[in-house]
Amino acid sequence: MITDASQKMLSTCKENLEQAGIPLNNVQFKQLDADTFKTEDARFGLVISNFATHWFKDASLGLQNLTESLIPGGILLASFPGNHSFPTWYENCLNLGLLHTANPLPDVEEIVVKLSMGDVQIDYYENDLYQEFDKAIEFFRHLKHIGSSVSTRDKSMKAKQFRLLLDHWDSKSNNKIKVKWHIVYLAAKKDF
Repeated sequence: MITDASQKMLSTCKENLEQAGIPLNNVQFKQLDADTFKTEDARFGLVISNFATHWFKDASLGLQNLTESLIPGGILLASFPGNHSFPTWYENCLNLGLLHTANPLPDVEEIVVKLSMGDVQIDYYENDLYQEFDKAIEFFRHLKHIGSSVSTRDKSMKAKQFRLLLDHWDSKSNNKIKVKWHIVYLAAKKDF
């Protein structure tokens, strides 16, 4: 998904490297759609996907497309929230009999298995990070603020259901909503 926000991220990366005095004569900044990207020749030494993989239609296929663009010895670095993120959100929906409307997040085990079948060596690390909010609505506002409130499932709650979820979640907390982000850090190095 190519957006103005991703254009801004590329500009910021370039500016940061320039300010650090890093020569850019051999550096290319490209914005690609991993879902449709195909290359006939491997030409990248480094590909970075930071918090984008969960937006791919098929995370395994998108990352595979990116690894195919690597030169021998080239590296793909990716980080993304994995499918073990936000369990409390899911549990609260389940307790109330409400549809859990979060976007599906990538399954790291599935990705690692599929990528390992190719000509890359995979290393990955998983880490749980926690964020606290005073109220459940603040968590959802945060998702909106960081651009993660767009639904890929075309499913949503009615206002009354959403209010029920918020009230229930708030009533079960001790003045703080604690949300778990299950973050995956993945490195794939193409074989020589």
